[in-house]
Amino acid sequence: MATANPPMAPVGTVGIDLSPEFNALYVGITLAVALTGITVVQAWTYVNDNMDSWILRSFVALLLMADIGTTFLDVQVMHNCLITNFGNLAPLAVTTKEGLAEFILTLIVVFLVQGFFVTRIYMLQKEKWWNPVIILLFATVALGTGAVALADLVKHPSVLVLATAENKIMFSITGSFSAVADIMITASLTMLLSSAKTGMQRTNTVLQKLIVFIVSRGLMVSVTQVLFLIVYLIRPDRLWWVPLHFISSKLYVITMVAMLNERSQLRSKRGGIHTSNYLTDSVANTHTPSRVVVHTTIELNRYPKDDNCDDSAIAENHSKEGPEKEASSISDSYRV
Repeated sequence: MATANPPMAPVGTVGIDLSPEFNALYVGITLAVALTGITVVQAWTYVNDNMDSWILRSFVALLLMADIGTTFLDVQVMHNCLITNFGNLAPLAVTTKEGLAEFILTLIVVFLVQGFFVTRIYMLQKEKWWNPVIILLFATVALGTGAVALADLVKHPSVLVLATAENKIMFSITGSFSAVADIMITASLTMLLSSAKTGMQRTNTVLQKLIVFIVSRGLMVSVTQVLFLIVYLIRPDRLWWVPLHFISSKLYVITMVAMLNERSQLRSKRGGIHTSNYLTDSVANTHTPSRVVVHTTIELNRYPKDDNCDDSAIAENHSKEGPEKEASSISDSYRV
């Protein structure tokens, strides 16, 4: 029995270049998938190198699942445009359910990460409780205005709605308030760690590394939010803001988990650095509250370069050497 020949394109048919319509979406999803791989690697490192409380480990797992979820929804948006509606450009003008779900999930991830850092700031600076409260207020307003704009898109599922004055105002508040919250988080943590510096070079070196990491993280997420806002306000209908939106939640998750993993790298350094994972209340007993001592105590330049050195040996050395050789304790504000 003869098999029917597959349909052939007519002679002289010219391919259609869809670059202007799909370039932004394609670039955004490519970056999202790549960054998801980095997130998984960071999460795998965290699982193997950290023994945090179940609350923090569950929180990291939640962020990982949310990050993978946003990537899955991003791919579904592309599938809807290029596979389900192959050759039809109309879906680009419609906001799909997958796209709206991805947007709200991104808002939630950003809020959760900002909330995490707000709790760290509060734990380190309870006497200035108003500072984390203000930061949390900015983050909450950003989440709320973003949700209001998305509710309007649910009622009117059209990309053209993104260009209305009301939605421009809402998304402008979302992006700007979120950026301000990240800037305040970065400034607060930087000042707290700077005030904890001592006269010991190794202590200050570790603190300086943490400060550089925090500032780099703050700049990365804040610049992304600002660029997203600028590109969106210029041409909301051309979708070139989509790549910046797709990668935003992933940058938040990657930088947060990377900072948690940084503790393990500090603990694993040889050359007399030892860490103990317990909460110290030293700050309550100091005469200068700004000199913060927090969750991970790092004893510096005191013990042999032996990875097998345990806490009992350290305690014994403390009793033998006397108070004149006491090492300084510094902060690691990433622990529940």
